[in-house]
Amino acid sequence: MKQAAALRRWLVLAAFLGALILTQVFWYNFAPLISLLTAKYRISGLTASWTILVFPLASMLFSGYAGALIDRRGYRFAIQCGLALMAVSAALRIFDGFYMLLAGQIGIAISVPCIVTCISTLVADWFGPAEEGLFTGICTIGIFVGMALSLAVSPLLVEWLGFRGAMSLLAAVAAGWALLFHFTARENHPVREASRAAKPATTPVRELLMNRNLAIIFATAFIGQGCFNALTTWLEVIWHERGFASDAAGMAGGMIIAGGIAGALLIPPLLDKFDHPRLLLWICLAPSLLLVHRFVFAGSPRRGYAWGALLGFLWLPSLAITLTIIERVAHKEHAGAASGIFWTIGNAGVLGLTVCFEILKEATNWRTSIDVLVLLLAAMNALIGLLRIPGRRRPFQQPMAESG
Repeated sequence: MKQAAALRRWLVLAAFLGALILTQVFWYNFAPLISLLTAKYRISGLTASWTILVFPLASMLFSGYAGALIDRRGYRFAIQCGLALMAVSAALRIFDGFYMLLAGQIGIAISVPCIVTCISTLVADWFGPAEEGLFTGICTIGIFVGMALSLAVSPLLVEWLGFRGAMSLLAAVAAGWALLFHFTARENHPVREASRAAKPATTPVRELLMNRNLAIIFATAFIGQGCFNALTTWLEVIWHERGFASDAAGMAGGMIIAGGIAGALLIPPLLDKFDHPRLLLWICLAPSLLLVHRFVFAGSPRRGYAWGALLGFLWLPSLAITLTIIERVAHKEHAGAASGIFWTIGNAGVLGLTVCFEILKEATNWRTSIDVLVLLLAAMNALIGLLRIPGRRRPFQQPMAESG
């Protein structure tokens, strides 16, 4: 019986990891193909970039709804809805025409929050408190692997299969994975009809936003995700102006992801052993105050690769630790909604800070922009010092209980 239960949870985890990988494969599918899109459809680079920009925008708009859906109907239902929408939308990309392609990307972008927002809830459902850091880290590795696969494999698929052939293959994979998840994955403690009816019709968004610990986490999401995306988005431009080859920035981005995968395997499990999430967050994020300058203004690409790998190794595991904190503070009953708010605010930071740093650069220079980025990271680390994280699985506290 125990062996069957253990096998079941690994099947669920594997099916979920595949879904997470697919979200990032579609998200970054056209990042290395922008030039191809501009030539194929005779559009501007900015227009072509909307095949990517719709993802943070959709995450910002729909993550809250996805969180509420998870809390009301369960994460399995939410993931099934996301995968079904992904499969249908991926099929639209097979048809010729840029706006059919963009429509497919919009549909896929809407599906992403239904899947990614489930990380905390699924881990809490299938794995004990002593394992939550490890398996949340494994889930975030799925995100990083999907990013790396998409950036590396997308041009190769188009080269081998042609554009329509590549779109057809990815649509078939999405449809197949939707069916696989439907038949293999289930909830360990499913949301029953009785408990569903007993839940309030609305999610306590105001209470979640006013919770001291969650408010701090949401603020760090805005700063952290925004700064990281701005850094990786404008790295190619900065390095190009410094005389580095254009493909060097792509390699540096790959080194960040590779370092992040290694860090996500090694650092989040320490949370299960030592149970000091605030300290671990500082260990992950405080070194960025020194590493960002060394990475961006490295003397050579090779030194940049080394600093980038170290930056990714420390910075990226903070995502798994943060999601574990959200589950502890909001508890399973509200973890979906809290995760939805987290991704909404984080993606607002992605859009807002990326644009702000470009405007700042136009008014000053890149070195000043990076200095401001480091100051924001220092403010984020100061906010982390204000966290008062409860022990494992302490129930959600209303703001009145934390006001003292």
